Amino acid sequence: MLRKAFFTLCLTVPLAGCEAIMFGNVVMNCAVRSEPILLPDSLPAATVGMQYNVPIEVIKTTSPVHGIYVSDKSPLPGGLQVEHQDRDSHGLITGTPVKAGVYEVHMSAGTYGTQCAGRRPSRVYRLEVME
Repeated sequence: MLRKAFFTLCLTVPLAGCEAIMFGNVVMNCAVRSEPILLPDSLPAATVGMQYNVPIEVIKTTSPVHGIYVSDKSPLPGGLQVEHQDRDSHGLITGTPVKAGVYEVHMSAGTYGTQCAGRRPSRVYRLEVME
């Protein structure tokens, strides 16, 4: 019994030190990692009735992207949507716009968390759809 208690104490104390060091490393790495960026900086104009394909990309991320999203409150114009495959760092705005106008589009992307919480870069675009 005494031998088992001694063994447990001798093993637990060093592991507690390792766990503390590992926890410190995780916290430090999470704090200093770069913020992902959603590209492009701006969207090219679109034309009603013409096919529109614009690549969207998430850069400076240390984990896979689980989605590229458009806000319900400031969506893409009718006829356009975002296509994205889970875990890819890129997607595509695609479709054929149906109505002219100037649209404010709020987009974001979500990254998976590993040891650190996932990140959510976002951007507000101005998209002009011409006749």
